[in-house]
Amino acid sequence: MRYHSLNSYYRNKYGGKVRKISIDAGFTCPNRDGLKGVGGCIYCDVSSFVHVPKGEIERQVRIQIEKLNNKGVDKFTIYFQSYSNTYGKIEDIVSKIDEALIDDRIVEVAIGTRPDVVENNKLETIKERYSRYDIVFELGLQSIHNTTLELINRGHTFEEFDEAVDRVKSFGFKVCTHIIFGLPFETKEMMLETVKYLSEKRVDFIKFHHLHVLKGTKLESMLVDEKIKLLSEDEYIEILSDSIKILGKNIVISRLVGDSPKEITLAPKWPVSKLKFLNKLNNYLDEKDIYQGKGD
Repeated sequence: MRYHSLNSYYRNKYGGKVRKISIDAGFTCPNRDGLKGVGGCIYCDVSSFVHVPKGEIERQVRIQIEKLNNKGVDKFTIYFQSYSNTYGKIEDIVSKIDEALIDDRIVEVAIGTRPDVVENNKLETIKERYSRYDIVFELGLQSIHNTTLELINRGHTFEEFDEAVDRVKSFGFKVCTHIIFGLPFETKEMMLETVKYLSEKRVDFIKFHHLHVLKGTKLESMLVDEKIKLLSEDEYIEILSDSIKILGKNIVISRLVGDSPKEITLAPKWPVSKLKFLNKLNNYLDEKDIYQGKGD
């Protein structure tokens, strides 16, 4: 393999096929409800937040497990995906985690959140209560450049992220970081600086995304007014390949390209399919003889 994939990591760690079960636990975000800001990040679809009643999380998990039962899946990861899943009272957070843990084959809990809402008391409680599970905190960063974070209305700084990684890892948890290539006015060099930082920081997992524009977002008006230029698929593959080359060998690449519902996506129109994208990327890596961690 030319890069350290999530599937290979799961096979080596758990000895079988592992699948993620993504759920919406009904959390919101301090950048949406007024604490840090309103409207969310400029690429965020703010219309999709809904209240999740008691029992709904268990239903989401049960439906997905039933679909996977006949597909040779050995174990499951519960992924609290939507918005900031540590934003709220710790009692509410653990209640929702408890509701999801309905199957003995669940081995990992991944918690998507922001670096500014992972306080020590929450980390302490989660460590004590869920010691039998591997816990991964998925922290959105997007870019290390504060000018970019301010432009996209993240509501936190790079320094807050850097400190949060240290704090989360001090409790023995793993960290997965999300970054976006093609953010407004960022150069290729700026994007690679973000990857170099994460490699040196030794995060455990990384998710690469390309910037896409959803209907009803602030980014839509920037696209209409021609204030931004999106990456082409070939440009993204080139930047992604250079990122793979400089990324530490032990960092697991959990995602190589983003996706979004086609019915609300304005641009870009690629990838046509993830399989075709991965084939194109792998051909490029073969052609350039690129391996993870083999950068200059």
